[in-house]
Amino acid sequence: MTRRGQANLPALAVALVALTATAGLSFTLADGAFASADRDATERRLAVSLSERLIDDDSMLTTRENVVNRTSSDALTPELLHEAFPVAQGHNIRIKLDGETIVERGDPTGGTTIRRIVLVEQTQSVTVTPALSQSNQVTLPRRTDEVTLQVTPPPAANVTAVRVNDRVVLANETGLTGTMTVATSRFETTTLQFEATRQLPPGSVTVTSYPTQTTKAQLVVTVDA
Repeated sequence: MTRRGQANLPALAVALVALTATAGLSFTLADGAFASADRDATERRLAVSLSERLIDDDSMLTTRENVVNRTSSDALTPELLHEAFPVAQGHNIRIKLDGETIVERGDPTGGTTIRRIVLVEQTQSVTVTPALSQSNQVTLPRRTDEVTLQVTPPPAANVTAVRVNDRVVLANETGLTGTMTVATSRFETTTLQFEATRQLPPGSVTVTSYPTQTTKAQLVVTVDA
């Protein structure tokens, strides 16, 4: 071997060491990138699945598909989330509704976030003591799926039946008194009529209805696997 060849040997050795180190670093970076990609894919799959199940028709949070019941969402806890949605087990999760965190488990500092537009339904309780018409009837201003009646007629009056939209729902020839609940339809306006032996004076009937208010909101689900 010539002197020039001998002189090139150290340079070749250095180049081989540098190449090996670069290749090792490249493999390490590649492994890290694949692991990150797998983790991101898992997070997204879990976030999408959980967001779909939260607003499903059978969800504990909904009154029907894509309609979240405000009372149910306010009652959601990490324990209930774990029990009702097994897909969420073992992961850091945050769920927000209309900008408010309704449940959080673990410490989801990053992760994948899925946003869905939903309707939020909130039931109100409205009690009125109506001034009945000459025919002893009243039409409720908002639709409801049931009404609670408090009937307290004076001694001179006797309420023998209650009609909802001309359909008899309560009847007693000896007289109706006290508190009674009647089913109505949320799909039509409710008119109540009280059949009595005379026109009922103010205060004879108290009506409690349960109308719902529906608003649009954003459901945000974050999963940090």
